[in-house]
Amino acid sequence: MPQSGDLSMTDSKEKTPAEYWLALSSVKGLGNVQIKRLIARFGSVKAILDAESTEIERLASLTPAIAAQICTVTNDLPMFQEKLKALRNENIHVLSLEDANYPAQLKMIPDAPVILCGIGELTKIDESCVAIVGTRKPTVEAIELTLGLATTLTLNGYTIVSGLASGIDTFAHMGALAGSGKTIAVLGSDVLTVYPSKNRDLAADIQAQGCLLSEHPFRTSPSPRNLVKRNRIISGISQATIVIEARESSGTLHTARFAQGQGKPLFACRWEEDNRREGTRALLRDGALPFAPDGIDTVVEVLQHPEQFETRQKSCLG
Repeated sequence: MPQSGDLSMTDSKEKTPAEYWLALSSVKGLGNVQIKRLIARFGSVKAILDAESTEIERLASLTPAIAAQICTVTNDLPMFQEKLKALRNENIHVLSLEDANYPAQLKMIPDAPVILCGIGELTKIDESCVAIVGTRKPTVEAIELTLGLATTLTLNGYTIVSGLASGIDTFAHMGALAGSGKTIAVLGSDVLTVYPSKNRDLAADIQAQGCLLSEHPFRTSPSPRNLVKRNRIISGISQATIVIEARESSGTLHTARFAQGQGKPLFACRWEEDNRREGTRALLRDGALPFAPDGIDTVVEVLQHPEQFETRQKSCLG
């Protein structure tokens, strides 16, 4: 399978210094989509930072306050250089959107993070990533399915992506590790702030056999908003998303909706009726491809033959 990402930043092409990216991403009120729009208008991050405030306002339709911040943030470049040095001293790799080694799957989503930080042994993110997500309070049957599915997928060469949360996320990572495979945990905090704290040992195991990823280069707490935002990365970095079990109000549904919005294949387990699984059934009604609790082989087959997804989906929708 093609390799499409390298967190070690070994690309030989000349790039904008990382501290310029850190500076621009630090501007309050400036989001990823706006930064991409600015780059499209000005050509490079450095050109943005060198532009006049009025020009930024006129060309990018930004508020005067944000434009002013952009024009003055270069005054803090020495501070961002020190921050970058501190990150590298912690063995944290920093990757920008401009880098040719930025994960290709993730780069295609409209609100791809302009900065991606990673820590761990996995320095290459290819297109064989598959997300496994679900409720924080899984049933025994869901736990068994998650462990079996994650292990089977890793044995078939896939990298398991999840969010390190309690429940299904935890067992997805554990299943991948049990299969001596690679796994990626996408955090809603910076990579040094493990949440929940009870998963610190698991996070260390993931680093040894995979990596932790975050869009936050600065110390960031795992707020509800940040945890929801990271879900777009979980689905965005993956070729497909698999929902094991979810209640109607489960945060897992955010990841599923992101996957659908990104045009990525979405699988959901078809369980017997249970109010603990209403969210999963809702996804099936909305077009997720169903698979039975004993249908791991079906999931593997469709992943290996992506052209089958649409055919099977149409068949299920009647």
